[in-house]
Amino acid sequence: MSKIAVQDERGFNQVFAPVGSTPLRMRRRNDWFIAQAARLGAKRILEIGCGTGEAAAQVAAGTSAEVVAVDISDAFLERARANHQAPNLRYEKLDLLGADPLRLGRFDLVFGNGILHHLVVRLPEVLRALHGVTGPGGGLAFIEPNFLNPYCAFIFGTGLGRRLAKLEPDEMAFTPAQLRRALPEAGWREVEVATRDFLLPGLPTALAKPVLAVEPALESLALTRWLAQSHFVTARA
Repeated sequence: MSKIAVQDERGFNQVFAPVGSTPLRMRRRNDWFIAQAARLGAKRILEIGCGTGEAAAQVAAGTSAEVVAVDISDAFLERARANHQAPNLRYEKLDLLGADPLRLGRFDLVFGNGILHHLVVRLPEVLRALHGVTGPGGGLAFIEPNFLNPYCAFIFGTGLGRRLAKLEPDEMAFTPAQLRRALPEAGWREVEVATRDFLLPGLPTALAKPVLAVEPALESLALTRWLAQSHFVTARA
C-alpha cells in the first residue's frame, strides 16, 4: 500500500507520498496531459481536482496555454498557490456542480488525474458539466483507476483495502466498459479508453526500472493489457 502524503479536510486520502516510483509515475502522467494539450492545440486548459497543484504546474511549464486549476479544498488551494507560481497558471476554488461552472469561461482541454472515480455516484452530471465548460472541438483527458487491476481491486473492492487507503465512502474504480458507455451518454464523441500503466505508486526505486522494462510487452498483449492499473481516457466535445 503506497504511503499517504496529504488528506483533505475530511480525513480522506488524496495524494500519495512522493517516495519510490511515485514521482516518476506522476511525471509520466503529466507528460501525457501535455501531449493531449499539444494534440488539441489547446490555448486554455482546465484541471479538475488539482489538489496541491503539481500536475497543473507541470502542464503550465510544458505548454504556452493558460492553465486554470480548480479544487473544492481551501487547504489544497492554499498549498498550491504557495508552492507553484507561473505567468500562465492560476488556482481557483470551483465546484463543477455548483451554481456557476461557467464563471471561468470555456476551455480547449479539461483534464484530471484520478478525479472521476471520486464522483462516480454523480458521474452523468459531472460529464455533462465538463462538456458544458469545453469549447467546440475541445477535448477531455482523464486518467482513472482500473477496477480489473488486482491492486485496484483490493483497494476499492475490499473493506480492508478501503480502510487502509482511507477512501471516501462513494469512491470506486471503473471498468473500461463503464467509461465507454458513460461518456457518449453525456454528449462526448470520439471516446477512447486505453488501459495501461503497470508502474504502481510507492514501489521501491530499484523495482521501477524492471517494471518499465517489461511494461511495453505487457501493454501490447491483450492477454495482459486488461490488468494494467489505469484507464487513459480521451474524448471530444
